[in-house]
Amino acid sequence: MASLNRYILICAAIAACLAVLLPHPADAVQWRALAETARYKVAIDEESIRLTPLGRLSVWLRFVPKGESQRRAAAVDYGENSYRSHLEFYEIDCSEKNAVLTLIDIFGASKTRLKRLRGGLQPDAIIPGSALDRAAERICPVMDEDALDEKDETPDPEADKVSGDMPERQLSEEMKQNIQELTKRAGAEPASLEAWRLLGNAYFDADLPEQAIEAYGRALAINPNDTDILNDQGAMYRQKGEFHKALSNFEKAFRLDPKNLESLYNSGYVHAFDLNDIPSALKLWRQYLELDRSSDTARQVRSFVERYQDEQKQP
Repeated sequence: MASLNRYILICAAIAACLAVLLPHPADAVQWRALAETARYKVAIDEESIRLTPLGRLSVWLRFVPKGESQRRAAAVDYGENSYRSHLEFYEIDCSEKNAVLTLIDIFGASKTRLKRLRGGLQPDAIIPGSALDRAAERICPVMDEDALDEKDETPDPEADKVSGDMPERQLSEEMKQNIQELTKRAGAEPASLEAWRLLGNAYFDADLPEQAIEAYGRALAINPNDTDILNDQGAMYRQKGEFHKALSNFEKAFRLDPKNLESLYNSGYVHAFDLNDIPSALKLWRQYLELDRSSDTARQVRSFVERYQDEQKQP
């Protein structure tokens, strides 16, 4: 899929301004609602944003369990029976669309800090649709599309005439026109796997999961065993919060291709961070490391295993 490395120039342009204008954390933090996961309500402290020497933006996120069952599950994960909430401190690289989790503070009743966990040093990719992705969208500077356009193109008045199910606020002119052209192609070639795949990919890049799922579904009706399309459609199901449908796709892709690392990684991620099934996630991650030991993704998976297997051993 298309990379999201879109912010290099603007970060350099505003670095000095951020260093001067952004305030230091206040004693009374003003948490702003950010997102909800299967377990937590997530909030962001926008006053904590700082520009690091490496050009990243650092920020605190707060995770509060949505109910007592979620709190108990988190208490088991972090090995603290009196767990009530936790904070995570990230350094986000807006240009590379990745982040480093450097600290986790665990809190009990009366906001007492129970312990501090050190994170890693290696940046991990930001998962689309995750709470961290929402944080990056909020704090990273948004570039004007025209500033990156090296072509002197004449605006096309027809480009705005896209179907009503595509919110204009999310789509660039280039995306709109691409979707229009691919929709026409898919309509003219309804038996073409590639036409539906490309249309699904265009909706994927435009962050339109429902439309992407439908287009990928048309492609899978032609070839239900295409593992790339199964993985991409699964990612869209996950973005919609349909975690079991996402797992079904990933598991089928892996059955079809036992060396399909993407599907194995995705399955582990959904089990761990969406379904709170850490034992299943650990089993899948260990299986992943049997196939891949040296890539950047393998290093990320290894960090997951090291972190969560220790937590599972705690009473």
